[in-house]
Amino acid sequence: MVDPSLVDLRSLGDEVRFRIFDYLWSKGVGSSELGIDPTYANKIKNRKARVSDALLERMLRMLSVDEFAMLVGSSTPQQALQQPTLREPQSLGEAAIALDQYVRGLELVLEKYPQLSNIAYQKLMELLKSRVRGYSVTVTREHLEAFERLLKSKAPKTREERLRYLRRALEDLGWELSAERLQEYIAELSEESPNVAQHTAKALKLFIKHVLRDPNLYNAFKTPKVELSLVAEPLTLEEVRAVARAIDWPPAKAYFALLAETGLRPGEILNARVQDLDLNERMLRIMKANNTTKRSYIAFFSEKLRDYLREEYLPYREEFIEVREASIRNLLKESVGEWRNLLFPFKDSALRAAIYDAMDRALGRRFRLYDLRAFFASYMSLKGVPGQIIDLLQGRVPPREFQVLARHYLAVNIRELRDVYDRAGLVILN
Repeated sequence: MVDPSLVDLRSLGDEVRFRIFDYLWSKGVGSSELGIDPTYANKIKNRKARVSDALLERMLRMLSVDEFAMLVGSSTPQQALQQPTLREPQSLGEAAIALDQYVRGLELVLEKYPQLSNIAYQKLMELLKSRVRGYSVTVTREHLEAFERLLKSKAPKTREERLRYLRRALEDLGWELSAERLQEYIAELSEESPNVAQHTAKALKLFIKHVLRDPNLYNAFKTPKVELSLVAEPLTLEEVRAVARAIDWPPAKAYFALLAETGLRPGEILNARVQDLDLNERMLRIMKANNTTKRSYIAFFSEKLRDYLREEYLPYREEFIEVREASIRNLLKESVGEWRNLLFPFKDSALRAAIYDAMDRALGRRFRLYDLRAFFASYMSLKGVPGQIIDLLQGRVPPREFQVLARHYLAVNIRELRDVYDRAGLVILN
């Protein structure tokens, strides 16, 4: 079905309108289905009355995108029904040449019929979103400047608020937006503050709709209500282990295992620095900041994961940095040091693509990476770990209560806290 809101109705002249009417009429669509009286229908057939915008909208809803595209570009309904014959490419080289020809053909079509641009975009996005893994959009300063211009008509308070929440979201997300990461980011914010999550979602929605104009990203998440409660899909230990075994790429395997064994938020591990990792203590220290306080807390991981990080992942990471640092330096300039210090200096979309591919092969379905946070909490609770300690390990404790716990546990009893963790026996890389 064609969405009339995506079509510039004024650009469709009488000839195209009559063609669409004749096509539907030939398929047995009568005046009652079109919502018009028979007299008006006869006048249109005899070209004594033009097709109104209201009737055109109703007719568009009766067409598939393919039918609409063919009718707009054809001189008769019979021509519209003639499908072009496409020869299947027999090699990758032939496929690349064919793809280039089709792209050039699409450019010519859109030059002649610009009113098809939105329809073409919609079809291409629907086609590609099921085939492109790890699809993401990199946000630039030009995008942000366009958003600032958009907000000029808003009240000063609204303008300042939207910009503040958007900037913070973009920084947290590394200026790279993907459907999965947006879902998880809003879920993370909802866990800490539903109000912040709501304001952030509104700013992101406005930015994506009017600046990026990407329906996949726009529809990837909802603006949460304040009372919203996010419930993750339950996962079993064997399912999580099966996915870990199926991951071939060392960075993705290490990232996934850390998420599962620490129960941390995906963004927290992505923002962690290599110096935050203590292999001897099997500990990852997280610094968390908000408007009122800064606090650090710790998460633990198993001996098997420590061995994998030391023997497989970290050597891979160092080799990757040596190979890519020169090109990254040209791209990031002064911020290359920050990139080099990241524990995972890889694109979030690439990590996710490898993990989702493993999910497909191991389970035949996918779950959110954020669901590993609920998996960790459930597993630890079933193993008898006190809820207060679980909250502490996952950074869920409010600042004031955290200060008390930090004095009690972190300053004196890190070893005892790790012993509690180890007794639960959470090991993913088995």
